[in-house]
Amino acid sequence: MRPTTYTLGVITCRIAKKFPPFLETEYIKSLTREGKPLGIRLITFNPMDVDWTRRKVTAWSYDLPTDKWLKEEHPLPRLIYDRCYYLDSRQYLAYKPHISRMNQDPNILFLGKALGGKLQTYKMLQQEPSLRPYLPPTQKLQNTQELLSALRSHSSILIKPNGGSHGRGVAAIIPEGNIIRVWGRSKANRRFHIKLHSTKTLLLWARRFIGNTRYIVQPYLNLTTSDGRPFDIRILVQKDRSGTWTTTGMAVRSGNRNSLTSNLHGGGRAEQAQSFLSKNFPPNKVSEIMDAIRFLSIHVPKQIESQHGRLLELGLDVGIDRRGHVWVLEANSKPGRSVFLMTGEKETRMRSIQLPIQYALTLFRSLTGGSV
Repeated sequence: MRPTTYTLGVITCRIAKKFPPFLETEYIKSLTREGKPLGIRLITFNPMDVDWTRRKVTAWSYDLPTDKWLKEEHPLPRLIYDRCYYLDSRQYLAYKPHISRMNQDPNILFLGKALGGKLQTYKMLQQEPSLRPYLPPTQKLQNTQELLSALRSHSSILIKPNGGSHGRGVAAIIPEGNIIRVWGRSKANRRFHIKLHSTKTLLLWARRFIGNTRYIVQPYLNLTTSDGRPFDIRILVQKDRSGTWTTTGMAVRSGNRNSLTSNLHGGGRAEQAQSFLSKNFPPNKVSEIMDAIRFLSIHVPKQIESQHGRLLELGLDVGIDRRGHVWVLEANSKPGRSVFLMTGEKETRMRSIQLPIQYALTLFRSLTGGSV
């Protein structure tokens, strides 16, 4: 086993009531195990805790022999893995100047640059003509009045927070005769289903529901199985040690009937992709779907990276309508890996942990001075 020569800093948001005070402790433990034989030590810290005058930071590290977390002061690492998850826009704005300073520091390199909101990602993808057939029309919702023009254009619509995740704050708006059916998940991730009787009550509801959050609007797509279960496919694409994009794995996330989203945080379940598709589509359609997924897995990360800057990995979420058409729903630059545990694909999950460490080693070696 080689001696530790490199330090990889993992930045996270503080959770005061947790020990240690951040999310993904099991993932960081796994990264630590993978890094040690390669001479990579991991330290985890909050970006707000950096002492820029001394270029030091108080950070946590997982000690493998004792199975304990240690809190110590360390020199500020040169290579950073961003795993900050923001609960809301207020927290994002609080962290933004600290992360921006790290991004602008000439002696700090990020494994990958975090993506912005859904609309920004959509605009980057739309610039590539070959990707446009897979993109649902997406617009910024400037004000609630625009819901009415969107309904005239698409008959049924979907609204989402521009920066949200886990299906929170997503709602479908579907006119049916004299009523308007609205259903989805609140910002607290609770399911709801209401019926409104006029556009006036719709606008009143929308103002309360949206509040000050930035929203986007899209046509509502029926992305469900024949028995009404919503589903999507999470595709994890990552860079390997040479910096080449590779598809690590994919899995289906399916929700309950009459639920709008299939997200695992909203009570969904996970299945292996190939078997799920074979049960729900004829063989020729499965072949077409897989061809589309392979195409997107190659070209989406390349297109985003060409517009945005270096990425490490992407969680690419796609939906499939009843005709078998594939739609890009979201691209997440900080993807989780729990879906592969739920499908029993332990080797896939292990590879998903190994690849970031292997790519980090490549970047360490490319940095001037050898030891980082």
